[in-house]
Amino acid sequence: MASSRTRGSSLLLLLALGCQRLDVESSDEGPTPGDTTGSTSGESEGSSASDESDEGTDPETGGSVTFDCDPIAQTGCNPDEKCTVVLQAGDVNYTCVADDISLEPLGDCESALETGTDGCPAGYACLDDENDQGLCVPLCLDSGDCDNAVCLPELEHGIPYCAAECSPFEGGCAAPLQCRRLNDQFACSFARPDDVGGQGEPCTTQEDAGCGEGFVCLPGGLVPSCSSDNCCSTVCDVLNGECESPSTCVPLFDSPAPGSESIGACFVPS
Repeated sequence: MASSRTRGSSLLLLLALGCQRLDVESSDEGPTPGDTTGSTSGESEGSSASDESDEGTDPETGGSVTFDCDPIAQTGCNPDEKCTVVLQAGDVNYTCVADDISLEPLGDCESALETGTDGCPAGYACLDDENDQGLCVPLCLDSGDCDNAVCLPELEHGIPYCAAECSPFEGGCAAPLQCRRLNDQFACSFARPDDVGGQGEPCTTQEDAGCGEGFVCLPGGLVPSCSSDNCCSTVCDVLNGECESPSTCVPLFDSPAPGSESIGACFVPS
């Protein structure tokens, strides 16, 4: 079984990879222009915690990341404590706090990143969006820590959490999460307040910024009546989807994850 220091080094390497899928490359060309956050296919390592902390740099924020305990295996803490994430002077630290469970997984909550005592179960933390709407989400360090989910960094602090896989046609994400595009599938992800754009509205291809749920950001030349470099366009099902002419429903992913093969978007192929 690996030591705490070995796990810390491995975890920091995984964070340095930004929780991206290692076997899928994103493209800025063609029908999948999204520089969107990818998913991960790695496996988590076994571990045992020690009294020694591991520290490194978080590439998402430039701050340090410290592991006083293992937030996945929940080791390194006393029986009445949980290992969770806190912010210390803006830096991410996984440490032991009082186990104050009062909420259910994916329950509404109030973020308490200064203390970690947020009422969420062990292995979960209350993360929120820019409107301060919080949710008890499962913590992760790579996607091997997640069940039918991918490990993504939340927007404000880059804290990794398990984002459940979802269908853009069915939704089903717990608020404030939205079913949003990754490199090869959709997952329940945090969105920004201005991610509300509809058909033909301006956007940024990275993470489909500016587009609302059910829309993706495409190069403007592919979207009819678009007057910007990039515009939002609706997601469709290539098996039975209908798009307004002259657009057609074209598969969205070059290398889709299993179950995502029929997900497309309405645009005019170049």
